[in-house]
Amino acid sequence: MGVKIRQKGDHLYLDLYEHGRRRWEALGMTVPKEPAARRDVMALAEAVRQKREMQLVAGRYQLLDPVKAKMKLTDYAKQIAAPYKKTAHLPKSLKYLEPFAKDTRLQDVDETFLEGYKAYLLTLDGIGATTAKHYFDALKAVLARAVRERLLETNPAKGVKAIKTREAKRPFLTIKEIQALFDTPLSGGELAEDCRRAFLLSCFTGLRLGDLKSLCWGDIQREPEPTISKVVNKTGEVITIPIVPSVWRILNDGELHRRDELVFPALAKTRGEYKPLARWRKAAGIERPFGWHAARHSFAVMSLEASGDIYAVSRLLGHSDIQITTKYLHFMDARRKAILDALPEIDTTGGVKIIQMREAK
Repeated sequence: MGVKIRQKGDHLYLDLYEHGRRRWEALGMTVPKEPAARRDVMALAEAVRQKREMQLVAGRYQLLDPVKAKMKLTDYAKQIAAPYKKTAHLPKSLKYLEPFAKDTRLQDVDETFLEGYKAYLLTLDGIGATTAKHYFDALKAVLARAVRERLLETNPAKGVKAIKTREAKRPFLTIKEIQALFDTPLSGGELAEDCRRAFLLSCFTGLRLGDLKSLCWGDIQREPEPTISKVVNKTGEVITIPIVPSVWRILNDGELHRRDELVFPALAKTRGEYKPLARWRKAAGIERPFGWHAARHSFAVMSLEASGDIYAVSRLLGHSDIQITTKYLHFMDARRKAILDALPEIDTTGGVKIIQMREAK
């Protein structure tokens, strides 16, 4: 094992020999002709050579990487987050990790730091306990990665308890409430109409608000039967959802559209989509409040009630793990007796007369 500096033309390289194999790595340096400048470049190249040799030794004997272990926690987290979509938990959590961690080095992260970060997340305005849990778990995953890459000897998060969250109730609408919404007009121009049509579409397709905003007419196939085939913003996966005739009549405005034209253009360019929904709810006589995600929950519940096929419903919802879909089963608790009462009965008396007990006087 060894690392040497090699020069080819004016360029410098590292000549690495390990496990019986030799490979070259470009240093990205050129050798100047002026003697003083040449000495400076060669001194820098030698410093890089020494660090690279230390890394090879650490890897061979499963030692900690002495260079990377000293890097800032936030710099390492950014490297791990780079391949992920910006909407994933880790990239989004960096907004909160950076002001808290500041210049904290990866090797200096300990239980005290993690307990402080956990408390910090729980005191922030604008994020709830569930989001705080996702962000804290993202940091724990970063530290676990650092252990696998031999940057840390042990995971400092191993003894730190996760953020606890209560199982959130997932509100959903009954078919009567959905009918009431359909029968109730919503005034307020294009935005109000987009909100009305988009919400009803979500009730029967399960599309998230973000996917409704980015839905184009090219995502909708009209033949041989109406379906939506779309790349989900959250996961990047393609889902295909049949459109039932009643919803197709809501969606189909009878006009021709370009494939790249948004289905709900007014909805797509606003962040004020909750106010029309609240007005619509009150006008329809629905007392309990609900948000946009209630439409997706309603689709999940109605689909499970109609089919009982949790695997098929999971695919329609675009879930990456069926465990996510099981969270929609909470409605079964309230309907357990009704389900049991609906089961068919058989005659178990065998012709034996059933004697009714008389009440004691």
